Amino acid sequence: MSRYGQSSACDNMNHRRSNAPVSHCPKCGGVVNAQIPAKRCSESDHDAVRRDREVFCVDCGTQVTDAH
Repeated sequence: MSRYGQSSACDNMNHRRSNAPVSHCPKCGGVVNAQIPAKRCSESDHDAVRRDREVFCVDCGTQVTDAH
């Protein structure tokens, strides 16, 4: 169960943190800290996320690459 009462099949540790440092999970895109507002990202922001080999943007939750 996440801290918001929703179960998550994702094993990313941000789902278990009481105060995750990002708003969205880089593995599934789900909200992990609703206190951090989602940001409007540019394509260059998403290019940086792709270079880090993440599937989802931690700032807005958009899927930026195909799942591993």
